[in-house]
Formats: sequence, structure tokens, C-alpha cells
Amino acid sequence: MQTAHEPPRDTRARPNSPAARALLPALLALPLLACSLSDRVYVETDANVSTPTPNAVAKTPDNGDFKVAAREPDAGMTAEEREDYEGELKSLRETADALNKAFSLPHDIYIGFDNCEEANAFYDPEKKTVTVCYELAADLYETFKWDYKSDEQVEEAVTNATTFVFYHELGHALVDAYDLPITGREEDAVDQLSVLLLADGSKEGEQMVLDAAVSFSKQANDELDELAFADEHSLDRQRYYNIICLLYGQNEEKFASLVKDGTLPESRAQGCSDEFARVDKAWDALLAPYTK
Repeated sequence: MQTAHEPPRDTRARPNSPAARALLPALLALPLLACSLSDRVYVETDANVSTPTPNAVAKTPDNGDFKVAAREPDAGMTAEEREDYEGELKSLRETADALNKAFSLPHDIYIGFDNCEEANAFYDPEKKTVTVCYELAADLYETFKWDYKSDEQVEEAVTNATTFVFYHELGHALVDAYDLPITGREEDAVDQLSVLLLADGSKEGEQMVLDAAVSFSKQANDELDELAFADEHSLDRQRYYNIICLLYGQNEEKFASLVKDGTLPESRAQGCSDEFARVDKAWDALLAPYTK
């Protein structure tokens, strides 16, 4: 889940596997989530409580669009692969349309799925393209396959984690497009944005956040080297706890079980509500001029 690094790309058909097929429901979920930050502008009231106020800030001109970075179909596609390919393009177009209703852009941004020859997802600031690799789904499938009894359950977990990754990379694209001032690690900041976008109070969105957190926990490497500590990303276990803390902080009562069962240490949980409030306020302020 790297950024600013583009692996070799080709036009091969994506693998016809449960892992690859899990991407289609992920794509179908994206349009439903794309507008969740639209019109979220907040100001402080006398009671020191954040409440929505329309048109509280000046809006920027809309000079660009989200567009589909479509790969060329392979000539040897089977009928099933062709059907998946067409469904993929349809869902990506719907996602782009939904995002265009939510955000004003200074330039076009392309979104797509592709073969990358490694399990990855990235934003390319030169090509202005968000790419999620098919290989990432295969990697996540291996991560989750021993935890569930059916392929359908595994595919749902893959879908959820993949959707989180998409919005993480979308966050990088927005930071670049708007030249947003980010203090601290940008990787942590766009993890936070992905949580805010998905954890909208719905059971489905919250499960996406939980599955994404679990995927980081399961992929954590116990044998860390210097490169892991030097990496621009927080360690996978840190990302796990950061995500869980924000989810808990959004609704302590609803997610009290995360503390009771020891998933989230009490010492961290004590500050999660304030942490969520700061993150929510910060992203509202950063994106307010650019939401429609």
C-alpha cells in the first residue's frame, strides 16, 4: 500500500479467482460511500459543539473531474472475464460520478484497478492516478482465508479491506490536488480520512474499518528491521491500533466491547474520543473549501 511508486503495468486479464472476483463488490460499494464528506462544514457554537453550517467557507472553482483509468481488455478474455471487466468499468464510472458530486478539483484525477506484479496500491502524483492492484486482493484473500468458513465471508472481508485502501489512496490524491498542509505523517493522515469516510454510522462501513484494521494486524512483521522503522508508514500494528482507536472514539458506547475484550488497551482508549474529535475537525476544515 505504497504511494508515489508505480510498479510495472500491463494489460493482462486479471486472474479469475475468488480473490480477484472480490474486487467487484468492492467497486460496487465505492459509489455508495463517495459522497460521505460532501457539504460537511463545521463551526464552533457557544456551547463549544461542532454543528454543520452550509456555505460557511468560500468554495473553490471546479476545474477537474474524477475519471476512470481504464486498462485495455485482453484479447483472450473469457466470457466471464469480459463480464467482470465491463462490470468493473461501470462501477468505476459510478464511483467517479459520485466523487465528482462531492468534490471540486483543480485538475482531473484518474481511478482504476490494474495488474501490478505485486500486492500494492498507490497514488502516482505525476499521472494523477489512484491504482489498486489485483494482486492486493489476492494477498488479502490469503490473509483472511483461514478465519472464515465460506468463500463468501472471505470475499466480504477482502472487499472491506480493499475499500479502505482505495479511500486511503484517494486521500493522497486529495492532499496532492489541494496542496493540503499535513503535519506529521501523511500516511497516518489519510488512514484517518479513510476511517472518517467509512465509519458513517452504518454497520457496513464500520465493518469495513474493522476488517481493514485486522488486515494490518495480521500482516504485521514480528521481525522488524531498520527499513521498517524508517518507512513513511507507521508500523502495521500501530496502524491497527490507530484505526481501532478512532472507531472507538467515534462512539465509545457502541464499541465498548473493544476495550472490554482487550482489543484496545484502556490506556489508549481514554484519549480516543478526543483524538477522533481532533481528526474529524481537522479534516472538515481542510476539505471544506473543496466540497460541493
